[in-house]
Amino acid sequence: MWRIGCVAMASATALLSWSAVAAPPDISGTWLPVESLSTPWPDPLPLTDSARARYAAFDPDRDEPASFCMPLGTPRNTTSGTSALEVLQASDRVYFVFQPNLLNAETRRVYLGKPLPAADPDRLPTWLGMSSGKWEGQTLAVETIEMEPQAILNGNGLTHSGGLKVRERWHLARDPERGRLLVNDLVLEDADTFSSPVRLKRVFAWAPDARLAEGQCSERLWIDQIWRHRLREHAAARKAGAK
Repeated sequence: MWRIGCVAMASATALLSWSAVAAPPDISGTWLPVESLSTPWPDPLPLTDSARARYAAFDPDRDEPASFCMPLGTPRNTTSGTSALEVLQASDRVYFVFQPNLLNAETRRVYLGKPLPAADPDRLPTWLGMSSGKWEGQTLAVETIEMEPQAILNGNGLTHSGGLKVRERWHLARDPERGRLLVNDLVLEDADTFSSPVRLKRVFAWAPDARLAEGQCSERLWIDQIWRHRLREHAAARKAGAK
């Protein structure tokens, strides 16, 4: 009996140890971006010829979706802004709540253990895309597809196609000055935009007292957008009539 008891205790101890190692880390809570530890966009960007032309033609008054209460979208909500990120973690999904500006709070839902669906030409893209994730040890690996092409990737007007794929690896780290960190290593792949994959790193510091602010979107911004479109239409009509 003593021998059996020892074996049982050893098995239980091994099981507990395995569970402790296998358990994913707790990344929930609020975090603030740390620009000095993050990696900016590469310069020069590895753009295709068509993407370079679109980049050069960007007009912020006309083409910046955030000016008209549109979301920044994925991955721009992750890689820009100075406001807090809130993470809510469950067993089957992880929520990332961003507020990269005072206009919108954007909530990304990463479903764990559910593969991305097969491509469907009838399915419309979304600003935040479709995300699937899984824990690989202490790292949350996420893949996101089907992001709205109207969204831009940075404040300078970098566009993307409907074929953009974003791969992320979220993990915890420590800094001697800032303490607990949440690190996101990103890889962006889009054959219509980039001649090679683009790699970025976004670092957030633990900020338990940080709070997300209330959004400030209003009908005035929508009316302003409609008015600007109408002015451009009139200008184009006058120009065409002059010819």
